[in-house]
Amino acid sequence: MSGFVTNERRLVLRVEAYWNCLRQNRRFPKTADIDPVELGEDWCDCFVINPSQPAEDAVFLFVGPSLLENARLPLDWSRSAERHLRDCPAGSMLGRSVQYVEQVLAGGVPVTVAEVFEDHGEEVRLRGTLFPLSTNGRDIDAILGAANCARQESLRTKQPAV
Repeated sequence: MSGFVTNERRLVLRVEAYWNCLRQNRRFPKTADIDPVELGEDWCDCFVINPSQPAEDAVFLFVGPSLLENARLPLDWSRSAERHLRDCPAGSMLGRSVQYVEQVLAGGVPVTVAEVFEDHGEEVRLRGTLFPLSTNGRDIDAILGAANCARQESLRTKQPAV
């Protein structure tokens, strides 16, 4: 990271520390405070959403290339058309991460995602967090998300116990 430094090795905790640093004594950091340069390589595992009601109408403003790759979506997925939450493949890593948007909007606090699921025969361990952002300090007008995963060996090729 450029302007923000932490020794934490886990993505979601680094982004949480950044969010808290920007927030200071406010309820939320300002949307304009998020600086991709300060997030450095972590920005590639982030997404930004412009929330809406209903939640599935929310629009992705940005989806990082590493996140797209981990979600097994084409790298131009979010650039080829305006993408809404409803456009996320339901069982994908990204789809599972954004299903908590309504909780962030209702509670006004970050929501952590930790799931284990199967994707194309592989066990996927997802870790993510969604962070509320606000231009005026009261209303959530953007959500910053950070998510990554670990994929385990193919479940389909595991040999049965003898």
